[in-house]
Amino acid sequence: MIVKELSKPSRIIKLEALIRRMPADHPRYDEMKEDLRKRQAGYNGERAISYYLDFLSEKDYFVFHDLRLPSCNHYFQIDYLILSRRLAFILECKNFYGTLLLEDSFNQLIRTANDKEEGFQNPLVQARWHQQQLSTFLSSHGYSQIPIDYLVSFSSPSTIIKTNSRNPSILKKIVHGYNLLERLKETERVYKDDVIDRKGIRKLCKLLLKSHVPGTQDILLKYGVAKSEVITGVQCPNCKAFGMTRVRRKWFCEKCGCFDKSAHVEAVKDFFLLMNSTMSNKQFREFTHLTSVDMASKLLMRMNLPSSGANKGRVYHPQ
Repeated sequence: MIVKELSKPSRIIKLEALIRRMPADHPRYDEMKEDLRKRQAGYNGERAISYYLDFLSEKDYFVFHDLRLPSCNHYFQIDYLILSRRLAFILECKNFYGTLLLEDSFNQLIRTANDKEEGFQNPLVQARWHQQQLSTFLSSHGYSQIPIDYLVSFSSPSTIIKTNSRNPSILKKIVHGYNLLERLKETERVYKDDVIDRKGIRKLCKLLLKSHVPGTQDILLKYGVAKSEVITGVQCPNCKAFGMTRVRRKWFCEKCGCFDKSAHVEAVKDFFLLMNSTMSNKQFREFTHLTSVDMASKLLMRMNLPSSGANKGRVYHPQ
């Protein structure tokens, strides 16, 4: 059963919004684009792995995607958590191309591709850290009896994986996506006894969903971008130019001649992603370059956004 479904991470959604509202000559524009490429590649890897997880028995397995749980004053985030009656299973997903070397001396992943060598954190170290964090979390809620195991899955079948480790057990923790289900079954056979019943699993599922805390990173702060640097205005859905104007109950693009009734909706979404968690009538007008208070009120009301306050003190919230 898919308890927490695969969805595009908010970090990617915010970064996409930031990039489209940044001038291409911004000093950190290329860095933003590269970060988005890497995060999109990671998400694509998780999507590829989700295909195989869909074949797990719905009555025997409970799957969580992108679970972010508290740990002391911090949080830890798991790509996939799979629960069964025998164990909790952590799955770390990676989407690398080229040849990978899991270097044992410095616990590093070295990728060689296009005659270029790059170093990354060893995903096995990351998976073991998440194993420790999850163990602490489960124990603190009365589930210390549940064993926790992990795998690192590489989504691309063309990725070549090597290691210089003398520890053969390391290779058992690494798998290509196409072989994931078989390896999962092999691992589960090591844990022969049930440690929790279905009722207990469902109770634990509710706890995990309740404990999940979505990331709320300020994307402007991350890249040192001032709000004044963000391009405002309504973006044309046709030519992508900013600065559409409101003409006869429609938005009009002077650059390409496009008319659109609801182009402001995307601008409102971008405002919530980048600027603030609430929006007043005045802020809406400033961001979309509207001048009419009444028109702004009508457009906001038609969006059926949650709101609080009244009259001039009314603010709108994202859906």
